[in-house]
Amino acid sequence: MKRSVRGPALAALPCVVALAAHTALFAMTRHQLPDPMATHFRLDGQADGFTGRGAFMATSTSLLAGLAVLVARVSARSGWLLVTGYAVAGLMGSLFVSVQLVNHGAHGDASGARLSPWHLAVAVGVAAACAGAGLAAARLLPNGGPDAASDPERPGLADGELDAGELAAWARATGSRPLGVLGLVLTAAALALAPFTGPLAAVPLLLGGLPCLCFARLYVTVGRQGLTVAPGRLPWPRIRLPLESLTGASHRQVDALGDFGGWGYRVRAGGSGVILRSGPTLVVRRAGGREFAVTVDDPATAAALLNALIARREAH
Repeated sequence: MKRSVRGPALAALPCVVALAAHTALFAMTRHQLPDPMATHFRLDGQADGFTGRGAFMATSTSLLAGLAVLVARVSARSGWLLVTGYAVAGLMGSLFVSVQLVNHGAHGDASGARLSPWHLAVAVGVAAACAGAGLAAARLLPNGGPDAASDPERPGLADGELDAGELAAWARATGSRPLGVLGLVLTAAALALAPFTGPLAAVPLLLGGLPCLCFARLYVTVGRQGLTVAPGRLPWPRIRLPLESLTGASHRQVDALGDFGGWGYRVRAGGSGVILRSGPTLVVRRAGGREFAVTVDDPATAAALLNALIARREAH
């Protein structure tokens, strides 16, 4: 199987299995299920919310299918995101099957359905087993990805020189696996809990999860227009530092907690930065003396290109 297909297929596999099991059980027992079904439960497990059979299946299958697309897109080339996607798929699939089983056991009266702690324990156990399977599946993925190899440095660029009229650009993806895992967990938890708790718990989880997913992977671009840091193809928010506002660039190793006090967009005395991890960092100096830093692989090439572009601009 081609590399571009194998990663997403492996990531989506547990969601597809959960969807198949959930749909098959419903097809075999749908006439024995009450209508409406108990789909919302109190902390003691007693049913206190009900949904029609068709609406329940439409919602649950859409959530599993949506999760399959989500994890296929974000975890195809990350082992930890793959493991997280497997665990969330196991949790969601087990909970949806449990809802069917407790309604079937209510013998036509959904008000008597009860989701016991044992059902939750089984769901957690299934999630743990799926996480183990995801760990094994991660070993089947090719090491690295399109961003794993360093861009070859142009001869002479390290000396801060560009030929007259020559155009050059540099781009690299950077990201944070823990942030991506957190975003995937929060978003999937919101989708899994929505049928049972309603928007009260789901909306805050989504508000926390979706931004994490958006900013877990950023793209850093250097060229004649300066420096740009953007969350993928999203038009906003983007950080743009025009070449005219820069006086120089360098690279260094930074400690996220020690140097910037944490992760994310950071502001400190003398500068700011987008710090997603500790490690190699591109640092640019602005006309006012302040610095801007962004953690990214191969910052030496980016700094050399910026210095070359700045030197050519000043020469003219």
